[in-house]
Amino acid sequence: MGLDDSFAPSRQDNWLAPLLQGWADSQQAVGLFDEQDQLHYANATYREIFLGGQEGSFTLSELLRYGFEHRTGTVIKSGDVEAFIADLYTRRRKIGPHQAFETDLMDGRWFFMNQTVLPNGWILIVGTNITPLKHNEKTLRQAAETDQLTGLANRRQMFGLLDHALAGMATQPFCLALVDIDRFKGINDRFGHPAGDAVLKHFADLVRHRLGTAGHFGRIGGEEFMLLLPGIDMGGAEGLLHTLCADIPPLPLGSGRSSIVYTASAGLTTASASDSAEAIVHRADQALYLAKAAGRDRVTTLTRETELAGRIA
Repeated sequence: MGLDDSFAPSRQDNWLAPLLQGWADSQQAVGLFDEQDQLHYANATYREIFLGGQEGSFTLSELLRYGFEHRTGTVIKSGDVEAFIADLYTRRRKIGPHQAFETDLMDGRWFFMNQTVLPNGWILIVGTNITPLKHNEKTLRQAAETDQLTGLANRRQMFGLLDHALAGMATQPFCLALVDIDRFKGINDRFGHPAGDAVLKHFADLVRHRLGTAGHFGRIGGEEFMLLLPGIDMGGAEGLLHTLCADIPPLPLGSGRSSIVYTASAGLTTASASDSAEAIVHRADQALYLAKAAGRDRVTTLTRETELAGRIA
């Protein structure tokens, strides 16, 4: 799609032809909209991204609808293209002459878009492919949120998931458990720290396999793990925890050495509307303490109501 006749270069404007050629050959996405948001120019990269290479005259709204229908262009996470367009127009031309934003595309790429509102009301958009940077960012984020020994979510990620679960509690209640390997110090003292690390990895792999996609499981420190179970009530969560922690197979040490036999205890609670992250973790920790005091190798539950009744008593 070339510029329309109003932009045809005159003899005095001999700079425009090489500029247009530069845009045409660029791997950047270049689009130019008039004050009515009619697309007057789009280079090949822009057309490929947002229109699948389609030629023709489009307004911005038509471009977005076309992309949504043909699964090209910007990802619309809500699934409602009309709401997306309405929200976009609450900001377009109203935030200032310059805007910069990232957009993720249906094909998995990411582009960094620079938008300039020109004095005549036209809008020039220039987008740069930042997919490699986003992949690096994702890799770094995953590394920062992963426990290096077990490969599970680490404390940072689990508490982030907990905050998210609390924010959505009105639509999806959840249960939370703290799980602890019993007498772990004794394992380290008897078999050595490498064997202790092997136990942690063995337990992490076991629970990951048994849990599947039913919840989020992570190591939050030492021999302590956190289990977040969205959309599961206390009864269902208790039954699942018994399944996860029961009949833990011994860990063979190899080379004729004896296997390590170990158990795990869990403290389980359900979220309350008035809970903070600290409150629900504290209650699960209390339940875990009760499990340990009762002999270990068991699951103990504690609700907010039970906790309050205990305080009153």
